[in-house]
Amino acid sequence: MNQASPGGQVVIVTGAGQGIGRAEALAFARLGSRVVVNDVAVEHADAVVSEIAKLGGRAVASYDSVATAEGGAAIVDLALSRYGTVDVVVNNAGFLRPALFEDLTVANIEEIIDVHLKAAFFVTQPAWRVMKSNGYGRVVMTGSSAGMFGQGANSNYCAAKGGVFGLTRALAVEGADHGIGVNLVLPFASTTISASNPIPGISVQRERYGGSYDGRLAERRTVDSVAPLVAYLGSPECSLSGEVFSACAGRYARVFVGIGRGWTAPDVDLVSPSTISEHLSEIRVAEPYIEPENIFAEVAEVARAL
Repeated sequence: MNQASPGGQVVIVTGAGQGIGRAEALAFARLGSRVVVNDVAVEHADAVVSEIAKLGGRAVASYDSVATAEGGAAIVDLALSRYGTVDVVVNNAGFLRPALFEDLTVANIEEIIDVHLKAAFFVTQPAWRVMKSNGYGRVVMTGSSAGMFGQGANSNYCAAKGGVFGLTRALAVEGADHGIGVNLVLPFASTTISASNPIPGISVQRERYGGSYDGRLAERRTVDSVAPLVAYLGSPECSLSGEVFSACAGRYARVFVGIGRGWTAPDVDLVSPSTISEHLSEIRVAEPYIEPENIFAEVAEVARAL
């Protein structure tokens, strides 16, 4: 295994010109990593590269779009030409195009899927080939609690981030035999992502659940609070893969998908809508639960029950 040292990695951070991405790029630079600072906003990318240089670090700016396969390849090619390899990819770039579901346009849907979901393929795939050849790599995906738990008037974003969860799990399986760890972070921080694209009715949604972001919670919603978790997941020290972590105002927690024991029909040919209704309470019980590491583990559990 050609494993990089914690301070000697080559790291790509997309959307690194501002907000969470900038904090992540700086965090890796402070550890001694060489960083490809990707952002389509040239002035922002250049500013972060300058910040890293002032810290005594090494960085290069990339202005390519993550939303195309050509852009993703160019980002990785820059890392290879400048630093010779790629050890870590942090897929962070993104923006919002919120609207009530019935008001979403085709452009609203496609733009979000392109930059949040397709980009995770376009940047990670060329880097993956390098990591697989090296026998080592780390991929940190940026998801959202909205994608895992739901949010109104933001369904395009939620769907794209839900897709990133599925991609994370699939790549964790594929990377297991090649020293590649893939994990997902759900950041909750104060950023500019919704400044020019406010989510309709967001304040009403917050208040409905007692979720005011004022006071102490607002003070803790810093982008810098997300970066340490991402830097750890991108390090050789981290052996986890396929996991999801929430970074919410300084609270760090594992998020997981489990399956309850459920109800197993004695005879599948006799199941009807009415029998489903009769056993609904058993079907919906959450505990005890299992947490399958992949699709085959779920099927194996049912086989054992039979």
